[in-house]
Amino acid sequence: MFTIIKKQELFCPFQPSISPYVQSVENHTLQWCETFQLYPGAMFNELKASNFGYMTCRFYPTATHERLCITNDLLVLLFLLDDLFDHQDAVAQDPAALKMLMKNFLSVLTEDKHFTMETGGNVLAALSDVWQRMKACSSSAFQRDFVQDILLLFGAIEWQNKNANSWKTPTISEYIERRPIIGGAHIAGRLIYFAEDISLPASVKEHPTLQRLNDLCGHLGCWANDLFSLSKEIAHGDTHNLVMVIQQEKHIELDDAIHETVLLHNEEMREFHELYNSMEEFPASAKKYAYDLAMILRGNMDWSFEDTARYEFNCVENYSIVDRLTETV
Repeated sequence: MFTIIKKQELFCPFQPSISPYVQSVENHTLQWCETFQLYPGAMFNELKASNFGYMTCRFYPTATHERLCITNDLLVLLFLLDDLFDHQDAVAQDPAALKMLMKNFLSVLTEDKHFTMETGGNVLAALSDVWQRMKACSSSAFQRDFVQDILLLFGAIEWQNKNANSWKTPTISEYIERRPIIGGAHIAGRLIYFAEDISLPASVKEHPTLQRLNDLCGHLGCWANDLFSLSKEIAHGDTHNLVMVIQQEKHIELDDAIHETVLLHNEEMREFHELYNSMEEFPASAKKYAYDLAMILRGNMDWSFEDTARYEFNCVENYSIVDRLTETV
């Protein structure tokens, strides 16, 4: 654990929002995780302290209760996988075991394979359950896109684990390219279509403004998470964190690397805000999608500051969220 010498300002001009279903969604997912024994023993207390339902209900504040429950179940399952890989579990260190897990995971998504606790274990059984519920209220186009997002995620995880197993720290440019995929930022964005039940034509999805907003949302969530999880990752010996990547490549002190990460975050948040405000001519559905991207950004920060004990770090002591900057980027 460490304290930053100078408290840092994180820029976010968007006001927070949260679904009124938050406590019900949280309770539902806790019960779902108990059913599939995803967090046994003391791990269940860690799950409760994480308050993932608050995160999901901040990300998608106007979604229905049913879709929020499905979305939160899926995200909690993906967070469990993220922890497995980040903490260098035996599966993460064994390429053959990792490939088998990925193969079985994809067989659920693409081949309608159904695992039970007896035939596949808790993770694959839980995935089988949540995927069937998601398929029942989503389009085949969304499902195909989601599968592609998972393939991207697994490719990035393999890259990260090769680095970790060879004690290699990536370059800044490599990390900036790969980190949003490893962090599942593209999946959080994709889930807007499901959770908020939004449909956009390809011409709008592929518009440069929306594409850049997507990219920036992915960056910003990850840079904030890297700041909040830094002490946890130092303790675990994980160098896949933008602060540590900057520190190593530029040969600077940790506090200076933290400050550079904050400056990058605030610069990209300013660009996101400018693009967001330039969408007057876009259809209402595209504006709604952009709003939900903004809620992911703000919700991630508020969840980290107010709701969760996941990062083992006192965000309030070291950072403040501001709607305007006192320091020029």
